[in-house]
Amino acid sequence: MLATWHRRKTEIYTGLVTAGAVPPRPGIARVVAQALDGGWRLAVASTSAEESVTATLERAVGPERAREIMVFAGDVVAHKKPAPDIYLLALDWTGLPAGQVLVVEDSRNGLRAATAAGLACVITVNDYTVDEDFGEAALVVSSLGDPEGEHTTVLANHSGAAPGDWVTLEDLAACFPDQGAVMPTASLGDVEVVVRTIAQVAVDNEKYFGDLDAVVGDGDFGYSMARGFELVLRDWDTFDRTDIGTFLKKVALVITSRIGGTSGPLWGTGFLRAGVTAGTATKLEPAQIVAMLQASIGGIKARGQSDVGDKTLLDALVPAVDTIEEQIGQGHDTGTIMRAAAATAREQAEATRPMQAMRGRASYTGERSIGTLDAGAVAVAVMFEALANLWPEHPAQT
Repeated sequence: MLATWHRRKTEIYTGLVTAGAVPPRPGIARVVAQALDGGWRLAVASTSAEESVTATLERAVGPERAREIMVFAGDVVAHKKPAPDIYLLALDWTGLPAGQVLVVEDSRNGLRAATAAGLACVITVNDYTVDEDFGEAALVVSSLGDPEGEHTTVLANHSGAAPGDWVTLEDLAACFPDQGAVMPTASLGDVEVVVRTIAQVAVDNEKYFGDLDAVVGDGDFGYSMARGFELVLRDWDTFDRTDIGTFLKKVALVITSRIGGTSGPLWGTGFLRAGVTAGTATKLEPAQIVAMLQASIGGIKARGQSDVGDKTLLDALVPAVDTIEEQIGQGHDTGTIMRAAAATAREQAEATRPMQAMRGRASYTGERSIGTLDAGAVAVAVMFEALANLWPEHPAQT
């Protein structure tokens, strides 16, 4: 009997939401869109029926955005709020430390569940919960607010946030317990530093990279890379810096057209894919950084018809990017991440020595390529090492 009543209640509520009788809270659609566009990983954690939760979510942010959000609902855990079970499940899904996860709740029970899971919590009160005790919350507001709608009233603030008429994504980021070292973001200036460092390494190591390539290849890798990246440095001040994507695509055009052999198309494709993925962003969230690097890898694999194990630059680049993603997930700062990636790249570049080359001019030598280092993999390692050495001094680091 109770199960029947519960199903009927869910049906009625879902119908009301779908019909528009239950309006979404102010600011939800705005903040969700900004968070998703910024690379945040979002989930709904509720012990209400999944049908009700999904209907409410779709009504609040639209069906397309709703599909980008993970839903934990219903009887997926043994104990309902204020037990922390549902939030512990969601936390495990994120793969992040608790200090980098923020909960938005509207009730005392929700706050207790989040706190018991070790998570910081922002409260948006409603008519039924406005008088409840939210002493443990980082921030308590009337709603997230909207520029063209209801404005926010701050009821309590124990965080570094400073909301105005509406709560911004930056305000929410300031509520993280680890917000002093929250996952690193990257500005256009940071991207410029990375690209210029890569270019300078290619120019400075022309002979070294060429000598490595000459052992079993044609020896033109160092020369081609140096000549191409010299032009990147020469044209540096002329590149369009409207946004990160535009900047990287302009660099990609120079690399593709000016670096000879197979290196130009490969490195150019890597920069181009990163630029396309960055789009019009002027600031990159951690997930966007990883997505750009993964897109570069995908482009290089497709263009070179190669993969890890073929004794190419991918043997150093792919593990280094995996390390970056792992280090970001563990909450490390940029310098630590760079050093870890550099160590991985160097280790994996050295690991190309016993491999047989399967792609490029070196593959023509067959087993003779065994016992030599891949020049492209070594170049990747040297570039990461240069960035690791630079980054603690980099003034634009965020």
